Amino acid sequence: MPNPEPTPEMIAFFEQRTHEHIERVRHCLSVMASVSEYADELRERARIHDASKFEKEERIPYIWLTEFHRCRYSGESFSYPEGMAEQVRAAIEHHVKTNRHHPEFHPDPNDMTDVDLIEMVCDWMAMSQEFHQDGGSARGWADKTIGDRVKFNDEKRAFVYQMIDLLDEQLNQARQ
Repeated sequence: MPNPEPTPEMIAFFEQRTHEHIERVRHCLSVMASVSEYADELRERARIHDASKFEKEERIPYIWLTEFHRCRYSGESFSYPEGMAEQVRAAIEHHVKTNRHHPEFHPDPNDMTDVDLIEMVCDWMAMSQEFHQDGGSARGWADKTIGDRVKFNDEKRAFVYQMIDLLDEQLNQARQ
């Protein structure tokens, strides 16, 4: 299968954007570690969050996916090189099946541990912050994901929203 080389600019943007995302997640995980009984596990998750995006199964397709989103947000036209859309889909599948903070990792999303859910919330929070959505809260991501794409039971749903509220509160306190 062809593996078209991304431009140096695409690579630089992917690396900058992905490192910034990981740093936002790490910050949120650190905040949650300071108020959680899962401090050690959350610090370990912060250390390895999204590392698979830099491995061979994901790196090149994720560079192209990042360029797709950059163009979409800036209104530029974009099309994948031949065969790349399939590689992107395979890389996304690999990513969500390799990282426990994605509900798709689990046969049933209700199998997610509290640590998995907290990391997921931190990931959503980082995306909200990056795209200036919902005041930087993960609530909007939760509202559009839970019940539609992810079927959590009432207990897991309540825990997720409790963690969002806690993280929002902690981040707001830190800003004051």
